[in-house]
Amino acid sequence: MAAEEPQQQKPEPLGSDSEGVNCLAYDEAIMAQQDRIQQEFMDLIEQVEKRTSVADLLASFNDQSTSDYLVVYLRLLTSGYLQRESKFFEHFIEGGRTVKEFCQQEVEPMCKESDHIHIIALAQALSVSIQVEYMDRGEGGTTNPHVFPEGSEPKVYLLYRPGHYDILYK
Repeated sequence: MAAEEPQQQKPEPLGSDSEGVNCLAYDEAIMAQQDRIQQEFMDLIEQVEKRTSVADLLASFNDQSTSDYLVVYLRLLTSGYLQRESKFFEHFIEGGRTVKEFCQQEVEPMCKESDHIHIIALAQALSVSIQVEYMDRGEGGTTNPHVFPEGSEPKVYLLYRPGHYDILYK
């Protein structure tokens, strides 16, 4: 008789401050689950590689527990890249903080907004070109596109509304 594979338990949503979750305690719990976070990310990549239907991909990305693990993985990846390339990025960090301090305070924790430096590091870490459409609060209702790295052909498109990034589908 063949041994049964253990059934994989679906991760719980990671939550946010608005749900009364202590983000710092939550982040410490997440750091203890790095292997699981990486596995969730790799499962999503596998779905994309298998050319899973758009409906199934959207269901995965819209599942809060899965999307939270994806965000955590990308935050950790961004943090690692910033720290590895600290000599370059240290000049863009304000407040007299080291790159490591910046990553601990602004990049790794959930419930923190991502900024320009995060996108630059993520694009470089993944070797993928990202186009960000920046919305401002000005008149005209237009966006301002920025491609990272400059002059490359974008593969990922994001919409930046003050305080938040959304994936754009083309």
